[in-house]
Amino acid sequence: MWFFRRLLRVSWKDRRTNGNVLAEMGTGRTLLSLVKERRLLKYIGHAERNTKTDLMKTIFEGKTEAKRGRGRPSLSYVDQVSKATGLKLQSISQKSQDRVIWRGIVKSSCAAANINPDDAAR
Repeated sequence: MWFFRRLLRVSWKDRRTNGNVLAEMGTGRTLLSLVKERRLLKYIGHAERNTKTDLMKTIFEGKTEAKRGRGRPSLSYVDQVSKATGLKLQSISQKSQDRVIWRGIVKSSCAAANINPDDAAR
């Protein structure tokens, strides 16, 4: 955002929102879409299809034995992926075994969020 504001010569005293600056530049927030796409496509499919070790699958599906701290419960990795795809853990595990089906799910969830996974991978 700092770079975009410098390009547009917007002073820090000007009361312009980040959304306004992004709209004037004709761009959007790409980092969040890149993280979402990689979280879905790259890691889960790789972890579920890996036959050499069960460590990644255990980490993906496992829970740690610890006392819960104060405050809001933190979102787990599975919760974030379930929210992004709209699927439960069992169906995520089953569908990510087939690469073609999993890529279709990722493309549809990215399309729902107005993300182009091919552009985000670059």
